[in-house]
Amino acid sequence: MTYNVRYGTPLPVVVRNGDGTGREGDVTVGLLHRAPDGHGGVAHPATRAFDILGEGRTAIARVSTEETGSHVSGRPAVYRVDDPYGAPLGRITYRRGLALRGARARWTVESVTGHSVRGFRGRLFWWVVWWPVGLPVSLVWLVLSLLGEGDDAFGKPRRVIWRDSSGRASLVFRGVADEYRVLDGSWDPRLVAALLGLHQSYDPSEGSGENGWYARP
Repeated sequence: MTYNVRYGTPLPVVVRNGDGTGREGDVTVGLLHRAPDGHGGVAHPATRAFDILGEGRTAIARVSTEETGSHVSGRPAVYRVDDPYGAPLGRITYRRGLALRGARARWTVESVTGHSVRGFRGRLFWWVVWWPVGLPVSLVWLVLSLLGEGDDAFGKPRRVIWRDSSGRASLVFRGVADEYRVLDGSWDPRLVAALLGLHQSYDPSEGSGENGWYARP
């Protein structure tokens, strides 16, 4: 099954397509609605709080921050995913990549049913290529963009493959297509939607526009 986050509407929409028939076969999983941070407008940059809304715009899942993490120390941010009644669905952990340590950003997803997968941003091969080649090109494109002479900067590797402890892939994010392919159908769609919402808040699609870190309060 393939999941996408579509923008262009007041609230981003998580959709699922499992039969390959195009948009006619899409099923709406939920809308992503950012909740007030509750920090008086001075929220920690790692704070995330949002609802996944179903039919009638009622919440079918909620994401909240357990730990904000630290970019300096490398301590990860931890997010809790609950159903509308407060029962846990799972936990998602995000550890930022530390360039000086050569570490890639890492996502870990733990389901309440015992599933656990971990994924790293970008393949090692493409990072090895990007640092000596992509980074200089990106800086040149960035300067040209600031001068109004170029397009967006050349991006870092974005692909993420979430694998279980045996190395088997469960979910793949393809950065070029901005799509998420779920290879293990046992995952709760609400937890998948929560992961997509968190991932898009850190690495939004090019088409996110004003909804990047969506539905700002």
